Amino acid sequence: AVTVSADLMMNKSSPLSKGKQENERSWGSEVFCGIECQSTFPPLDQTTQERILGYETLHESGACTHNDVSLHWINKTVTQQMTPFYLVFSVYHHFPFSTAVRISAGCSGVLVSPKHVLTAAHCIHDGMEYIEGARKLSWAVKAKDKDKEGGKKKRGATGLLTRMRVSIVIVTFVLVGWIDTNTSPVSSFSDYDYALLELKHMEKHMDFGVAPSSAPLGQVHFSSHDINKSLLDGFREKNVVYCFCSVTKESDDLIYQHCDAQRGATGAGIYIRLRQEERGNGRKAKWQRRVIGVFSGHQWVQVEEGKNRDYNVAVRITLIKYAQICL
Repeated sequence: AVTVSADLMMNKSSPLSKGKQENERSWGSEVFCGIECQSTFPPLDQTTQERILGYETLHESGACTHNDVSLHWINKTVTQQMTPFYLVFSVYHHFPFSTAVRISAGCSGVLVSPKHVLTAAHCIHDGMEYIEGARKLSWAVKAKDKDKEGGKKKRGATGLLTRMRVSIVIVTFVLVGWIDTNTSPVSSFSDYDYALLELKHMEKHMDFGVAPSSAPLGQVHFSSHDINKSLLDGFREKNVVYCFCSVTKESDDLIYQHCDAQRGATGAGIYIRLRQEERGNGRKAKWQRRVIGVFSGHQWVQVEEGKNRDYNVAVRITLIKYAQICL
């Protein structure tokens, strides 16, 4: 097992800048150093990994703190409470779709704890500066129609009412490996496109962890707010889009697939279904959904012989990343 410890190293003033929002980016136009490209680089040493896993915390006040991370390979796991930032998300009313979050910068995210949203780092920080639109999340709560007289649902009524509320993101956490792109090895930059947002209020969440290493991934699933398939009118009612497909290729840090997804799906939580062990007393085994990655978006990837091919790419959560996220 691995334990990650963090030390607060410095404070600095970092007012929120106006980085490019997701819908302003040239989506998937740049060539991505993926699995084949990364295989030509030497493995990262511990010092480099520790620097990459360091993270910057943007507080609601606009102040930033930088935290260094140390890796300790021991036989027990130590966790530490995280701190929070400000956002806006919308969710559908049935689990697990209700854990899909809509970020105002044009991305999706997923609730991985009662107060934490996992999303793509480039939805929060474009590699140069923080994105202003990423500080708001809207939350859609759907309730049954009610009779005007008695307050009860009319017989035969099928409509749903949508109630919106805003949840405060107190703090955002973005990795140094994503922010400090000039000094990050090209082999690792794309592997750390994830960020964590801490909310003010608690919500229902998905299980979060690492995919079992005993077998290759077969199928992946995700729920997102896809701008080409959702109903977009501001932050009012939208549809959550559910996708699943087979994994085309995978490595320790990346997952390639061809799920039908568009810009708004970026940042969605990639999850798998795991069959739990059979229970006693004749009770059937249950299926568990576990978030094991973050959808990074459509990318042109360098493959064999210098050719490029397009994939939908997800950042895979490894044991070290999981330990760092759970600090």
